[in-house]
Amino acid sequence: MTVIEFFDRTPIENIIGSITVSFNKIIFVGDNRLMSEFKPIYKDFLHNRGILAEVCYRGINKNNLWGIVEVLSEIVEQEEQCFFDLTGGEDLALVAMGIVFERYRHKNIQMEHFNLNSTKSADADNDGRLVSTLEPNLTIEEFISLHGGKIRYALNENEDIGTFKWSFTADFIRDINLMWEICRKDPKKWNSEIYVILKMCEFLHNKNSLYVTANLSALEDFVNNWGGKFVSVAELLNKLQSAGLIRGLSTKNGELAFTFKNAQVKKCLTKAGTVLELKVTTSAMAATRKDGSHIYSQAMNGVFIDWDGGDQKETDTFNEIDVVLLGGFTPIFISCKNGQVDDEELYKLETVANRFGGENVKKVLIATYFGKQGDSKKHFEKRANDMGIEFIEQAHLLDPPRFDGVIKQLINS
Repeated sequence: MTVIEFFDRTPIENIIGSITVSFNKIIFVGDNRLMSEFKPIYKDFLHNRGILAEVCYRGINKNNLWGIVEVLSEIVEQEEQCFFDLTGGEDLALVAMGIVFERYRHKNIQMEHFNLNSTKSADADNDGRLVSTLEPNLTIEEFISLHGGKIRYALNENEDIGTFKWSFTADFIRDINLMWEICRKDPKKWNSEIYVILKMCEFLHNKNSLYVTANLSALEDFVNNWGGKFVSVAELLNKLQSAGLIRGLSTKNGELAFTFKNAQVKKCLTKAGTVLELKVTTSAMAATRKDGSHIYSQAMNGVFIDWDGGDQKETDTFNEIDVVLLGGFTPIFISCKNGQVDDEELYKLETVANRFGGENVKKVLIATYFGKQGDSKKHFEKRANDMGIEFIEQAHLLDPPRFDGVIKQLINS
């Protein structure tokens, strides 16, 4: 079968046919200049999927209806069996397709149109059957690559720059929920206390160790000089010990010491905002429909996106998005803030989401307290609304079922 894609500026609309239909040839039809920009991207996309089909490009003048009809007629006459994906493409190209369909009804032309939100296809040729039978699966990494970017991964668990590959075992998800329950009681307090734990780790000669020790008097002086309260830090450590997140907590011989449960828990307890990101991510991973199917096909947090999509270099331009979800063909870019938020965060989210999420992207800001009141808050909320960013505040006040419900509904908001 030959798949024909009407080339569109929205990359996802150019590949739906190729991931839902079994084929041995694909023909892109569109403006030559636009298609030339994306040729390397689609070549890599198909190669990485192990698709060895022949790839062709047929240029058209988008303003010349009968010229487009001529090109489409040639394709129908030359190819044995044609499947036309009508999801994308210029208006005149789709009009031309209608003309060609009527002209060549005897050729058994197949046409379908995909709903990007539901991933369901519609039988556009009205013959009562669908040719697209493959599950339209797509990864976040593939989605970003189609927009010219590339996910940059951390080389190891201690690297700060790069996407970290978490192991979401049942035990770790339980730990995330325990940490979130402690955090959400007072996010501002959590932030300051986690900062102290981070500094304790940085004081060590071997900061990669799970075992932490610090001079008790020096630590108290550091906390007091910084403006915090050591008793508050001690209370958090006791809560973490009771929850099994740290072990062996002691203050013997003038030394404070404890051991993190494991490296992943340490990573959560040395960066204040990580626990909210992970709570959103795991909530999305668990979200299901009434029939038990998953709402989101993939969820990632701490996603570092390299803008040029090439080999990793120190000079690369990249941005981090706190959480990225993929529901069908709809990407959701989420900024999670467990503290004060400024307008710059809105601009960053809008820029990165629009660049790598396409026209169908959803943009969300999830915050606990964010340090704004009165007119300042109203201005912030209006700015978010103008940018098409859904704003969810006081996330820490949501009990687990309500929190999960909010995450489940993001795809429909």
